[in-house]
Parts: sequence; structure tokens; C-alpha cells
Amino acid sequence: MKTDRWLLAALLFLVGGLWLTFEWGHGTVGFNVAFPTEGTKLSIDLLTTGWPVMAGIPLVLIGLVLMAIALAAAIVAQFHRPDEFQGDSVTRLNIPVE
Repeated sequence: MKTDRWLLAALLFLVGGLWLTFEWGHGTVGFNVAFPTEGTKLSIDLLTTGWPVMAGIPLVLIGLVLMAIALAAAIVAQFHRPDEFQGDSVTRLNIPVE
């Protein structure tokens, strides 16, 4: 099972969806540090309207599903044993012995 293809597809969908969301988004980010540390806060305000939302959110969701499939495939691949061992064709010649 090729897990790298699932991971690459997930990455493409996630990056595409997040790029659409943040490229056409308007917002602010604020980080306030205070003492004691309970007063420290991070504020993110993002507003995206129109077709980037309609295209970006489904792309992110598809990317998350593909990422979960890639994780499951990678876990299954760790426990999968090949049926037969195939030697390196460069160093081992498959010449029948008579």
C-alpha cells in the first residue's frame, strides 16, 4: 500500500484550502503578554467571504479525511508482511541452477 500518495494528496488539499481561506481573508492578529501569565492572550480575527469560503472549507475537509486515511494506511503498512521476498535484481541474478 503506497501511503506516500495519500499523504501528498492530503497535503495538496489542505494547502489549497488554507491558501484560499487566508489569501482572500481580512483580519487581525493580536498577542498580548501580561504578568501573571493568566493574563496573556492570543486573538485571531479572520473574515473570508464569497467563493473562497465555498471552495476552501471543502478542500480543507477533504484534506483532513485524506490525512486520516494516510495515517491509517501507514499504521497498517507497518504490520503488513510481504508474501514473498524479492531480492535485489541488480546484485542477484535469477539464473536457474541445473
